[in-house]
Amino acid sequence: MRWWLFFLLVGFLSPAVGQSFSDQASAKSYEFDTTITNSGSAVMLSTRLVGDGLLRLTSRCKGRSQTVDTIYCNGLLYIKFLDFDGDGNADILVDYIGNNSTHYLYLFDPAEVKFQSIDGYMRFPDAVHLKADTKYYYSYHRAGCADENWVSDLFMISDYSIIHLGLIDGEGCSFEEEQNPPMIKIFKIKGNDADNAKLVEELPYRQYISDFGDKWGFIEDYWNKNLARFQ
Repeated sequence: MRWWLFFLLVGFLSPAVGQSFSDQASAKSYEFDTTITNSGSAVMLSTRLVGDGLLRLTSRCKGRSQTVDTIYCNGLLYIKFLDFDGDGNADILVDYIGNNSTHYLYLFDPAEVKFQSIDGYMRFPDAVHLKADTKYYYSYHRAGCADENWVSDLFMISDYSIIHLGLIDGEGCSFEEEQNPPMIKIFKIKGNDADNAKLVEELPYRQYISDFGDKWGFIEDYWNKNLARFQ
């Protein structure tokens, strides 16, 4: 994933989570105008306050205007412009702070000269390209017990829609390990339906993740080595 494109960190100006935006002067700190270049054309991007704590994100390219979305200011960490899908065009990533980050993704559609909202992306935070095949991604989010329990999802984006392919459920938190040993459960998602998940295998947690930080290497290594099982 190429993060070298222009980005705007709104987070430096963000108020504390839960703060009211009735103070218009404070909320106006989220407004900006900037220009990026996609497919050889200038794309003008702007945000404007349109209500109490609401921000409208718009784009203009080749004489065509688009309201990309209307978003909340509360909890907003940043609005970033980056080539998320590696097609050479800058996309838009909006991040909200929380126990698990909440992201909203808008991919640039060069054929329509506009940004397409990727519905459901908020369920797949902190996504990273697979090295084995960069059209696939894996995500990570906490699932409780001081981050000893966690979930990583495998997915791809096709025709501006998410296709959910697999899930790793890391259950590292256990108060009676002899009776209930920590496990890593791995599922294949059938028909892009998370309710239709088939257990692929179970792995003893401590054998693969002896220290807290080992999970990052395990997740990356597992998805890259086992991609073919989920395609």
